[in-house]
Amino acid sequence: MKKRYSIKADGFCGRWFEGTTHKDKVVIVMPGTGTAEENAVRLFGFIHKAGYSVMMIANSLWDDEMPKDPIQVPVEYAERAISLLKREGYDRFAMYGLSFGARYVLLCASVIPDIEVVIASSPYDYVTEGVKGITKPQNFSSLTYKGKDLPYLPVEILHHNLISGVIKLIRSEYTFKQIMRFGYDSCTENEKARIRVENITADILLLSPGYDDCWPSDTAVPRMEKLIRKGGKTKRFKSVIYEKGSHIIGIDLDAAPDRKKKMQSMLKAEVENPQACDSARYESIKEIIQFLDEWK
Repeated sequence: MKKRYSIKADGFCGRWFEGTTHKDKVVIVMPGTGTAEENAVRLFGFIHKAGYSVMMIANSLWDDEMPKDPIQVPVEYAERAISLLKREGYDRFAMYGLSFGARYVLLCASVIPDIEVVIASSPYDYVTEGVKGITKPQNFSSLTYKGKDLPYLPVEILHHNLISGVIKLIRSEYTFKQIMRFGYDSCTENEKARIRVENITADILLLSPGYDDCWPSDTAVPRMEKLIRKGGKTKRFKSVIYEKGSHIIGIDLDAAPDRKKKMQSMLKAEVENPQACDSARYESIKEIIQFLDEWK
């Protein structure tokens, strides 16, 4: 196994970390939007420290051939990583993601039968429009499969005059530290764009804050739980809500002080109660490792 994989040579951009006590079990990790490579390695390092092999794959930024934002990210990144790992003798696969990565791993688990465990922190179960930065809608999907855009929800507020959008934000119950949630709440949910989580056969762990300042994971997780339990295709399911947590859960934010400083200035929950957000992160990491340790 190489330590690093690239789009040009391998069809996906990734970093490999061989495990110890759980070497045969590979956790494929997808970070959230805007996570630089070395920060991602630090933020998700707790999984490798717990003894698992880790293949971390990128959705943007890490490679000159990748966009700066996660736009038209192929499910095939995960498929190619799994195919490569199989050729190297690995056959036990979990996926873990935060935010954009959480949505990505749920999508992958709904179409890739090789995935045995899927863990999603602050997930949203609808595919949305690709956006550059937070203000430039791209009129195509954030995710693709088999070379085609997946059906998506347009971020409607971004398709109107931005000044009028700012006025609406000021007059609403949202604050400027919830501007992303304001944008995603402008989407009109359409069944065609929903990820079919009820088709997932893997073990599933869903984590979310009580209220998410970035997008509606807090309403998505209870909705997904109902669909998953009704579908009855997974043997092991758990969801956990951290009432005073923030969108940033399930990662070791202390391992990347620059990232932590940024998040604690950006998100309303982090500004108002940083200690509670830290506590939710610590507890969510324990929950993730416990769920992986129960993987038989």
